[in-house]
Amino acid sequence: MRKLKTPKMSKNTAQLLLILWYAMCWSWTLSTDSLSLSGSHTQGIVIAAAVSLVNVTLSTVIMWQGIRFARTLIATRKPIIAIPISVIILALSDFLVAWLTALIWIGPQGSFDNILPLGSPTLVLINTPFGFASRIVGFFGLAAFVWLIVILMTNKSTRRPALATTVILALISVIGWLAYRTPTGTSFTAIIISETLDERLSALDTSDSKLVIFPEYGLDSISNKNLPTRLFSKSDKSYFVGSQEQWQPNEASHRNTLLFGNTQQGITQIQNKHRLIPGGEDLPYSVKYIMQATKQNKLLSYFTFHKAVIKNPSQLQPSKIDSSTSIGAGVCSSITAPQDYRQFTKAGATVLSNSASLQVFGGTLVFNRQQKSLGKFMAVANARYFLQSANGDRAYALDINGRTIAEEYAQNSARVTVQNNTRKTPYTVIGEWMVWLGAVVSVSMILSSIFRRPVSTKGKLTKSQHTKK
Repeated sequence: MRKLKTPKMSKNTAQLLLILWYAMCWSWTLSTDSLSLSGSHTQGIVIAAAVSLVNVTLSTVIMWQGIRFARTLIATRKPIIAIPISVIILALSDFLVAWLTALIWIGPQGSFDNILPLGSPTLVLINTPFGFASRIVGFFGLAAFVWLIVILMTNKSTRRPALATTVILALISVIGWLAYRTPTGTSFTAIIISETLDERLSALDTSDSKLVIFPEYGLDSISNKNLPTRLFSKSDKSYFVGSQEQWQPNEASHRNTLLFGNTQQGITQIQNKHRLIPGGEDLPYSVKYIMQATKQNKLLSYFTFHKAVIKNPSQLQPSKIDSSTSIGAGVCSSITAPQDYRQFTKAGATVLSNSASLQVFGGTLVFNRQQKSLGKFMAVANARYFLQSANGDRAYALDINGRTIAEEYAQNSARVTVQNNTRKTPYTVIGEWMVWLGAVVSVSMILSSIFRRPVSTKGKLTKSQHTKK
């Protein structure tokens, strides 16, 4: 089998396209309500532009290294070797982009497993039939196929392998769809809610519903005494999940607490939020030191008292409703962490949800689509219904195949029929296996190149020279 020619797209053109792609993916940072955080819109724009610039630059540098490696491999190896190795290296590259753009913003309450996968092409492909491949190849594996196909399409001589790679992805997608297209469990009615922090819906009659998803902070100031101001049931017991901000005076900060319970017993389970948004709920060390150096004490105080969250050292766990239903409920920033919802599902969740507060994003189109695409990935890859309630943005419900079955804006609620599912996809069980395989291959290749490097003989005498001497 003959080797392939190097793709013709120039280095400068490829890098420019990468910059444009990541610039679009992070453009929403220039449109959020947080621009006025410091009290100066101009200063807010400067900070947002700096964040976007760092993210775009880092993403471009990392992804270009993966693309360059794949291009070299395609030009020097047979397709049967080049294509499989390239796809797992590209999966690793896409993961590193998501991981390192979160790692650089880590602060005192950060987690080293945080990721920000907002620049991944998976968020585009998950909205197509190819998205069903995620049930087998995972989030970053799906992105890797996109990157590889784009690379192969840049040269006429590699378009046949590009077509073959596309066919392989299509076959994986068909298998993923056929194997998990139908849920196996019982059905029930759930309520999703769209409201704002200042304008809540009136108390909901949940007599005909089994579960209510409240937005993030949708249960603020709610206790068992005043629970009926948010929901009540005239007949059967109804369950609810949502979050509440709890001020901690001893720590001069607050906790974001997930509450779970029902209309008969009240609040039965409390879990503090574990996954914090880098720069949103956890002030990065880098930003903190810059603010301290420039004496931005007012801004630091504002963040501490209004934004900072005390992290729970333990991950959130699914909440069991009955023998057939268990909900894996995340809070807001969990939507950026596919691994959290995979763990929910692996631990037995039959339905997934997210309680979000999205007013700060101001309804920006780019983030709006990214956010829902992440929800769609959770639904499709894990084959679970996904329910979101939100402050300041839309509430939506997705079935296990990612189809939108309900969507509400402003101050509205919707009753949806949800079906439990107990079957676990390969992604749920194994996780991002292509990333780990890419890491193993990368380390092996690096070590191999080190040990194969010829030892320099400069300045050393040969055996014959020693003899003559």
